[in-house]
Amino acid sequence: MNSAFSRPNWAVINLENLRHNARVLALHAAPAKILAVIKAGAYGHGAYHVSHALQNEECVQFFGVASVDEGQQLRGLGIEKPILLLSAILPDEVADAVSHELSPTIFSVEIARRVSLESARQNKTTRAHFKVNTGMNRLGAHFSHAARVFDEIRALPNLEIEGVYTHMACADDENDELTPSQLARFQEFLREIGAGNLVKHAANSATTLRYKDAHFDLVRPGIALYGAHPCLDCAAPSLDLRPVMTWKSRVTAIQNVRAGEGVSYGSVWRAAQNARVAVVACGYADGYPRSLSGVNTSGAGENRGGEILLRGARFPVVGRVTMDQILVNIGAAPCEIGDEVTLWGQGLPVEEVAARAGTISYELLCSVSSRVPRVVIGS
Repeated sequence: MNSAFSRPNWAVINLENLRHNARVLALHAAPAKILAVIKAGAYGHGAYHVSHALQNEECVQFFGVASVDEGQQLRGLGIEKPILLLSAILPDEVADAVSHELSPTIFSVEIARRVSLESARQNKTTRAHFKVNTGMNRLGAHFSHAARVFDEIRALPNLEIEGVYTHMACADDENDELTPSQLARFQEFLREIGAGNLVKHAANSATTLRYKDAHFDLVRPGIALYGAHPCLDCAAPSLDLRPVMTWKSRVTAIQNVRAGEGVSYGSVWRAAQNARVAVVACGYADGYPRSLSGVNTSGAGENRGGEILLRGARFPVVGRVTMDQILVNIGAAPCEIGDEVTLWGQGLPVEEVAARAGTISYELLCSVSSRVPRVVIGS
């Protein structure tokens, strides 16, 4: 562990696993290439290291970010691959998008005209991707009139519509009835506009795994790229995805708790018998969710709480998760102050931790706070 850490709490980012996942996903989706989604600081893994690790991967043709400032950051880090802005841009963001050669997502004539005018002012041609709303009802021109909007936009000067895409709303649902309809609507749109050589894409992680006919020219893995499976509750190929982040901490104290005594705030967990409880340097200020608190007192509901990995075995989190520390019932197991603990990652999948927390792995990974140092290996 780096002696510069102020607390024994760190996230190991394995870039070799990242590259492995990109290649596995590309092989599964071949001949489609990869648009690597690295928004939100690469899902909490660190945009700098992730983008540079994938910059020279042949299978990765595009990067995807959420906002202009995220795209600017990548350009400032020396990233040269095409960068697609996956969210809508506002009029006052157009100049920066054009000057940094970011590809906006366009679906309205008004924004398209602003991009066209600004591109002419900067003596540039801006590449953009047109988005079709096929059922997600978040962004995009509605499929019922998308072809008309597209034809109006592609006639604008200094604006090149390089790609067209849509986004699936229910591909990770066990009883997914919407994705086939969305794909049919997208295919009809492609026929209406004569898509030809345009770059076509529709598949997020779940769609990439489950729907071969949605691969088109690009797939857009996000969570799968980081080694978390997007389809815990639905049938999908079992690819060899490896966790990129393993979050670790250490035992800082061990308490002997008598039968009947409670631990942590509110004493919502009480020892049924004499117990040994390890204190681990991690809490909700680090991004460990309070919903993983272990509860067993009457009237407070039943909650089995989270689990951690210690010396190769799993142990339950007990009591309320606090700002900086969690408590773990280790029973009679061997344990010493300073022992390393895995919160999630290698040996304890983040998907399982998320299920216990009542959320999704995306949220957990993105929630690991900036005060948790990232230790990068495999660079």
